[in-house]
Amino acid sequence: MSKLPRVSVVMPTFNRAKELPRSIRSVLSQTFSDLELIIVDDASSDNTEEVIASFNDERIRYKKLLANVGGAEARNVGVSMARAEIVAFQDSDDEWACAKLEKTLAEFKNNEAIGAVFSKFIQIWEDGCRLMPVGKHKFQSNDVYKSLLWQNHVGTPTLVVKKCYLDEVGGFTSIMPRYQDWDLALKLARVTTMKYLHEPTILSYVTEGSITENSDAHCKALELIYELHRVYIDEDKALKADWLYRIGDAKISTGVAGGRKMLLEALKCAPMNLRYFVKFIFSIPENARLYNQLKLPFKA
Repeated sequence: MSKLPRVSVVMPTFNRAKELPRSIRSVLSQTFSDLELIIVDDASSDNTEEVIASFNDERIRYKKLLANVGGAEARNVGVSMARAEIVAFQDSDDEWACAKLEKTLAEFKNNEAIGAVFSKFIQIWEDGCRLMPVGKHKFQSNDVYKSLLWQNHVGTPTLVVKKCYLDEVGGFTSIMPRYQDWDLALKLARVTTMKYLHEPTILSYVTEGSITENSDAHCKALELIYELHRVYIDEDKALKADWLYRIGDAKISTGVAGGRKMLLEALKCAPMNLRYFVKFIFSIPENARLYNQLKLPFKA
């Protein structure tokens, strides 16, 4: 491959040999074909290397790491290898729509100020599917950073970014156990214009062992994002209360100490919030068994 590609696609993988072919095919069969696919094998112990070798396509570049470093750092390795000025991300158990890159690149062409594009996606699990993201906070294109502080609207495989901005923000935060996409998007929103596509561009599969179902990682990641961005979160009392509540709720749900104290701090910031009040009341140790069974009909 002597000619530089227009797009570098970074795909980390770890023991996903079964799902990997579907993901690779969805990248290689894009209507926009001027790309390289950088697969970073995060020290897999299955037949991942054999699966990748079965694809006879010179656009594939393969890097196997000697030790497992996690998804965030594996993506950073892939970004460091990227030869294109635009970087896209794919997960090894997900599937791109065939025109994802073509539609995304059109946004960069239409507005040179745009540094990153992301979109809605369809999440699929064994018993059904849904359009993502879901939540009570609608995306506001006039203030992307503030919208992202309220809610994660980003899925990593939907994200396409100019490499210069990835370099500027330092890529993915390697210590993040989950929500690396959310943290990266928050950093990008501080330095460039981001475009949100309401049409889904990927199918995201919730598979066995998926980080999506890891509640401990959820709790730790929320705390990290809050600490990394709290100087901006704490400027808005309602936003601060929302973060204190969600972290406190996550801690109690996973049995981590300090959750009830955070619920109390959230309640102090928003004393009229009925959800915060009810959750705080039910968070006493005697009600621990009932806490996770609470079904509240009202919003935070």
